[in-house]
Amino acid sequence: MKKIILVLLIVHCTLLIAKAQWIQQNSGTNQNLYDIEFINDKSGWAVGDAGVVIKTTNGGTNWINVPNPSGQYGGLMWSICPVDSEVVYAVAGYDFIMKTSNGGLNWNVLSSRIGSTTAFKGVYFLNRDTGWFLGSYKVFRTYDGGNTLDSFYAPWFTNSDIYFKNIDTGIFCGDGVVFKSTNGCINWINTNVSPGIFYQFGELAVVNNKVWVIASGDAPVFHSTDFCDSWNVIDTINCYPPSVMFSVAFANEMTGWTGGTFGWLYKTTDGGYNWLREQTTSDPRFWGSIFCFNDSIVWGAGGAGKIRYTTNGGQTMVSINTEESNEEPEDFTLYQNFPNPFNPETNIEFFIPTSSEVSLKVFDTSGKLIKILLNNIFLNKGKRSFIFNSGNLPSGIYYAQLQSGNINKTNKMVLVK
Repeated sequence: MKKIILVLLIVHCTLLIAKAQWIQQNSGTNQNLYDIEFINDKSGWAVGDAGVVIKTTNGGTNWINVPNPSGQYGGLMWSICPVDSEVVYAVAGYDFIMKTSNGGLNWNVLSSRIGSTTAFKGVYFLNRDTGWFLGSYKVFRTYDGGNTLDSFYAPWFTNSDIYFKNIDTGIFCGDGVVFKSTNGCINWINTNVSPGIFYQFGELAVVNNKVWVIASGDAPVFHSTDFCDSWNVIDTINCYPPSVMFSVAFANEMTGWTGGTFGWLYKTTDGGYNWLREQTTSDPRFWGSIFCFNDSIVWGAGGAGKIRYTTNGGQTMVSINTEESNEEPEDFTLYQNFPNPFNPETNIEFFIPTSSEVSLKVFDTSGKLIKILLNNIFLNKGKRSFIFNSGNLPSGIYYAQLQSGNINKTNKMVLVK
């Protein structure tokens, strides 16, 4: 009887672990996918290279190819916006815009200019009729489902994503910028998200007037709580080698995901202040887009036809004990990394008794800076943890250094390969 119970427990745990991971779906294409969007937990769309448009009506169990006219106009599909089960808009190269009113059975070409260098990359609709199309140096607006397209100047060239919370107020992002309009895109104001520093911003994540944009692996996470009137730098995504984060999505104000090059995918459960890498197996294909139906059901799409999904929010690679101690430390504390020795990753955990600017860096025995995990980032009081990946570093002794003002804490870490 004990053996039977043990076997059942092992099977149960195995099923839970399998369910927790990001499951690969068969997209039916090997083309790169740049956008994935759902209208509910069953019906969704994805688009990518070579005019690929695919659709699912059963949560991604099956993806079917949807014929469309984009191929003859350049064929690189950047974004898709399904308003409901029937009305869908999509944009591609050469200023191409198309629309279906019957779930993809037929498409109408709303705009196209062969040879144009101002390709549309972003699209967003409030309802069937009211929406915006974002390109280089311009935004098209429609109030009648695309029959009339009003053109406005967008003061940037490498634009990527657009969002409007109502008919007047919206934002768009591009490389190094986030612009805001309060008069329906007639005028755009630079929100100065990162003055003097040029980061790549691929997607906007918006929840209840809160906005997140994320760039490369060692760049900050930028966060606004007032719909881009002001910005805070709240953290960095810790990955090695440094990656460019193409995609970001939040299910609510606390839970979100970001992914990009090298197949890295990260999750936060505290509004972006801390991120942990997700267990996605060894898949180096990039993440081009993420869609959250809620904080459990999430899809991601990317390189070479990649589509993965989870039904319970995924699974982090390192399990962190989040139970609160009965007594908090009274001073800045840098805990011993674990595991130690390690290969290739280890968790570095620390406690700060007061909200303050913090740096967390890794050095070798000669004092050479190896990795910046935090660089004078303002953090609230509490315990934080970060994953350090040794990458191609040789075996040896390394040092984790926690610094805040005049306070300096150092621990020895042993890498064994």
